[in-house]
Amino acid sequence: MERSRREAELYRAAARVFRRKGLQQTRLQDVADELGVPRGALYYYVASRDDLVRAVVETPLRRLLEQAREIAAGNDSPAAKLTRLITQHLQSLAAEHESWLLLQCEGREALQEVLAIDLQELLRQYETCWNEVIVEGIEQGVFVATTEPDTAARACLGLVQGVYCWQRLTGEGAPDAVAAWLTPLVLQSLQGAGRSVSASLNT
Repeated sequence: MERSRREAELYRAAARVFRRKGLQQTRLQDVADELGVPRGALYYYVASRDDLVRAVVETPLRRLLEQAREIAAGNDSPAAKLTRLITQHLQSLAAEHESWLLLQCEGREALQEVLAIDLQELLRQYETCWNEVIVEGIEQGVFVATTEPDTAARACLGLVQGVYCWQRLTGEGAPDAVAAWLTPLVLQSLQGAGRSVSASLNT
């Protein structure tokens, strides 16, 4: 438990330094200074700076993908699955905030040079989990196919990501609080709620 806590502290500190100085300019000594520990103490957790980058970026993404696959393959209803996906994503944004900021702010090419995974492919696989849930909902008649499922999946993800970032700026970014009002809006949009209003506005 103590090791896990210290690892989490290390990864958060590293993400802050990577984001502030950039990947190429950051040394392990910079991360050690951020934590207030000798550089040698970091070697208990990582062997190199690149190992640290991979831990900071890959670990939360792999965890998120694994959880999403489990949800998509489960026996819950499509609406319940989507609710869990939204909540899980918001919780990851909150718990791994510094890692997500690094992922968004650092160029993908710079990250890919260091990562052992294909970043774009991993994100595509994550989107696929959302897409599968939406397709399942459409097939069951729970969701309405107003656009292509993959487009709807990206729209849902973009909405969740964007709303959380905005709510965090306003000091109201607690994941459970955001999920409580955001999830019904997402579900209503996929269930076709408000289509008649949209149609009337476009005529």
